[in-house]
Amino acid sequence: MKIISLFLLLFSNVILANITVENTSVPGGVAVIDFESNHSNPKAFYRTVPLYVQHIKDRHWQVLVGIPLLEKLGKKSITVQGLSTQTLNFEVKKHNYTEQHITLKGKNKKYVNPNLAHMKRINQERPILSKARTVFSDKTLSNGLFSRPVDGITTSPFGLKRFYNGQARRPHTGLDYAGGIGTLIKAPADGKVILIGEYFFNGKAIFLDHGQGLISVYIHLNKHLVKQGQSVKQGEVIGKIGQSGRATGPHLHWGVYLNRTAINPNLFLDEQGL
Repeated sequence: MKIISLFLLLFSNVILANITVENTSVPGGVAVIDFESNHSNPKAFYRTVPLYVQHIKDRHWQVLVGIPLLEKLGKKSITVQGLSTQTLNFEVKKHNYTEQHITLKGKNKKYVNPNLAHMKRINQERPILSKARTVFSDKTLSNGLFSRPVDGITTSPFGLKRFYNGQARRPHTGLDYAGGIGTLIKAPADGKVILIGEYFFNGKAIFLDHGQGLISVYIHLNKHLVKQGQSVKQGEVIGKIGQSGRATGPHLHWGVYLNRTAINPNLFLDEQGL
């Protein structure tokens, strides 16, 4: 096994064919790792999870690794399988996210302390949602950076440490965009609809597959405007903003998953950054 150590520069830019992705090797970020291979279709894995691999030129390839928000800091490694097996190293650096305290009143208190009936529904929905987040299709469907799904201002950034009625919950795994009920939501890139439905916390939701474990998610919708299995193009309307599920007001929660990991959607936008 050939060992190759790569020391990544935090926040440096790299070119991925027609995509420029910012190397942000922090929890919730994306590590971008260069390697060389004569293989026509090398595969890469973080632990046992398949990764997004993109050909640059000649023997030059790159891997995109989504880093979990709760990942421990320090040195990590991936494996690349081609004509030989390579181990590529990277380091996860510290990044501080801010806190947000939210008060839910009246009927919305059920989203803080769900009763037995709600828990039964939540437990039934978990494997459905988990399966959608773990889809890995070999074909890359998107071509280029994402565009914004809506034009509203960002009301809650990615990575917020959230507290509902004083109780700590998981960090915010997406971006919240302000918008009135019925505001149109557009696909940020070419993709395929892999899940639509209505869920306890998410409300009405849509999941799009963009290929190689790159998934985008749209929740708290008022209406779906696409069907299961439908192919969509960048800019095509897919739904409308709403206030369904655990939402204190009408808005779009937009999430992006890479190798089953919630990462900052801003890193795939034209205007990148944490």
